[in-house]
Amino acid sequence: MREEQDLRARIEEITAEITPRLIEIRRHLHANPELGFEEYETSALVMRELTRLGVDHRSGIGKTGVAATIGQGNGKTIGIRGDMDALPIQETASPEYKSRNPGKMHACGHDAHTAIALGVSEVLSRLADALPGRALMVFQPAEEGLGGARAMLEDGLFEWVEPDIMLGYHNWPLIDGGTIGYHPKTAFASTDPFDITITGQSGHGAHPHLAVDPIVAAGNLVSSLQTIVAREIAPLEAAVVTIGSIKGGSARNQIPDSVTLEGTTRSQNPAVREAVKAAIERVCAGIALTHRVTCKPMFLTGVPPVVNDPDILHPVLETTRSMIGDDKVIELPQGSMGSEDYAEFSTRVPSAHLRIGSRLKDRKTMLHRSDFDLDEACIPTAVKAIAAAAIDLMKR
Repeated sequence: MREEQDLRARIEEITAEITPRLIEIRRHLHANPELGFEEYETSALVMRELTRLGVDHRSGIGKTGVAATIGQGNGKTIGIRGDMDALPIQETASPEYKSRNPGKMHACGHDAHTAIALGVSEVLSRLADALPGRALMVFQPAEEGLGGARAMLEDGLFEWVEPDIMLGYHNWPLIDGGTIGYHPKTAFASTDPFDITITGQSGHGAHPHLAVDPIVAAGNLVSSLQTIVAREIAPLEAAVVTIGSIKGGSARNQIPDSVTLEGTTRSQNPAVREAVKAAIERVCAGIALTHRVTCKPMFLTGVPPVVNDPDILHPVLETTRSMIGDDKVIELPQGSMGSEDYAEFSTRVPSAHLRIGSRLKDRKTMLHRSDFDLDEACIPTAVKAIAAAAIDLMKR
């Protein structure tokens, strides 16, 4: 018990010491955001920090990803993932570290996630001789819908080092900085992006009877798709079908040959996921028959839900409470319908995922908004909790 208390105290001490530098790193990354698979300068910064720490690492995994190993113990290997990419958003807020790259912004807090992963790396590297196992630090590119996790796995990440357990985290601006939230079961929904092309026959707008109008078919399709969740999915199940883009036509008096729609589905239950996809295909077939068009969805590569393993989550929460206090650990009411390609890791090995409180004290904002920012108290809070949890999991 005394040894454990001493280790906890050492984690606290190191975290407090390195926090100013981690905040400086986060602000530098915020001011210099890079999009998915373009994180060259971000990766270079990560590698410089790992080299400074004397940590063994590899670069170019999944194009711009970086991975590192820490410790030589015979216990479990714990993977810890932090994502690095920014979003194609023009920042509208004006912090002193505002984005210098037009049309690019860290609107999801991955700048802080990278700083947290570097902080955990430093804590664990300073304690390397005392580690009962090993850590695999994963600095992932292209989380924002571009498949960065899959790219790292396809490049042999788990062939280099295969973790026994994975830990993930994401800042969450709906709870205060200094707190950590969790979902008891499903943390993120599955997502299945899809494209639909409706093809008819072009013609003059004055003579619709001589054409086959794909715009009318598209309008009917959008409305019909919304009945899937409303009338085919049980009310207590979670599902979403969203059409986010419709493109068709170039002149007000001309019926086009085709219309394209882009959408996404979300669900937390694998059976619901398959039911929604099957319903989309059936609705498209009905639209084709009713409107004399061709209408077939093409589903793109999605990701499954992120589901917390209770055998991992519960000890992680126990450790977290010991580090930040019982009152700072918050059970969240339901999983997000957002998706996370961390699922590529969590479906391969037992896993837990935490929500790191990041709510600003002076104003309201949210992920993916152009005025997004976060309470930087989330950085040391996450560093000490995740470092301590990783060490405890190594002993399992």
